[in-house]
Amino acid sequence: MKINNILFRYTTILFFKNFLIVICCFFFMTAMLEYMEIVRRFATHHITVPYKFIIELTILNSAVTIASFFPFTAFLGTILFFTTTHGRMELMIIKCVGVSVRQLVRYLLCSALMMGGVYITILDQISAFSVNKINSIESKITKKTQIEEKIAVTNKGVWFRDAWQTKSYIIYAKSFLNSQKKLLNVRFFEFDEQNNFKNSIYSDSAEISDTSWQLANAKIIGVDGSERTISLFKTPTNLSFGNIDKMTTNPKSISFWSMAKYVDMLEKVGLSSTKHKINWFARLSSLIQIIALILLASIFCVNYDVRNTKKYALKVAILIAIAFPIHFANNIMIALGENGRLTIWFAAFSVPIFTTLITYLHLLKK
Repeated sequence: MKINNILFRYTTILFFKNFLIVICCFFFMTAMLEYMEIVRRFATHHITVPYKFIIELTILNSAVTIASFFPFTAFLGTILFFTTTHGRMELMIIKCVGVSVRQLVRYLLCSALMMGGVYITILDQISAFSVNKINSIESKITKKTQIEEKIAVTNKGVWFRDAWQTKSYIIYAKSFLNSQKKLLNVRFFEFDEQNNFKNSIYSDSAEISDTSWQLANAKIIGVDGSERTISLFKTPTNLSFGNIDKMTTNPKSISFWSMAKYVDMLEKVGLSSTKHKINWFARLSSLIQIIALILLASIFCVNYDVRNTKKYALKVAILIAIAFPIHFANNIMIALGENGRLTIWFAAFSVPIFTTLITYLHLLKK
């Protein structure tokens, strides 16, 4: 029992050490690519950007990329772990003292679950903060306000903007009626091209028809307090009902722990919450994907002849060639789920669970 406890602590520390090495290398390579892409993008649009913003965007984009590839970095950390233990002959010694390979893999899986907890509680929060910060910095650089393309959702309704060259509206709706493509209990606040308030329009419902808003029995209150009622108020729009639905907050900018509350608000006002739900489940399924990729790495790397490095290098190359399609197949399934072509549960969990079962059964057989 004492040997097992010591071995578990040693395995966990070594695994985390190798994982941190992979993270640092991956961050460095990602940062270089992100830096070149950011400089190229702003140079193409002839935008002068302070060096401080370029550094910030590079770090923030790299953090988002690492979060999205977290299961794959755990997979590379597992390969490095086995390579290190083989190089020091430690795996052979572990087998000689009576510890089975299956038990060693269990230690790795326990470490992976701890790592997954760190991902959900810390790295996911950092990623969500980074996405919001990136939007804020790019808005400062391009001089655009985020309200033009976002919809604010609260427990009491939604707020969004419909802008034209000569005027714009800040629109409030208590709820959406998807079946009839209507907004219920709406308020339109009209502004001129200098953003001076002109009047407000109140109506029980509003719908978009022929590229225009149509409000039945609209009450118009001017800036001087005068009131008048129009049976049918029409005004042109750049929006469509589907576009409004897509203006919801980017799921990646919402942390794992805040997503459930945001989904509840979307459903309360009648907006679609599919892409947010599947994003939440996808982050949860990443824990299973980490387990699947660690099992996959264990199958290929657990048996190794230290005198045949070329064969081991070939194994690692084949292993990475297998893991990449698995990682991107999961992303494809999630994209299909966001489009409504697959159920949320199947899209989020099918690839990780299937891979885990296949690799675990193969490991038992081996």
